[in-house]
Amino acid sequence: MIIEETKKLVARISKRKPPDIVASSTPEERIKALESYVKDMEEDLKETAKALEKTATELSAVASAGRVLTARVTLSLVLSGVAVVLGIGCWIFVFLHR
Repeated sequence: MIIEETKKLVARISKRKPPDIVASSTPEERIKALESYVKDMEEDLKETAKALEKTATELSAVASAGRVLTARVTLSLVLSGVAVVLGIGCWIFVFLHR
């Protein structure tokens, strides 16, 4: 969900067009248009940075859960292997002592 939000923000930033400045406009009007453009871009970039931070946190949590799951599966496989070896050992012991 957060990754989708980040994609939308990045798409919005990449689609942003520079301000339309008429050649006959005064320098003050040009400066105001550019300041407005930069302010909007700055706000979008701040939102994107926050979304990326949330995404990094979410991915870190997923990676941590993956490591825990891997450890659990490994432990389960080791324990089942030990159980199989013990079972075979018990069967051998039973058959040899008959």
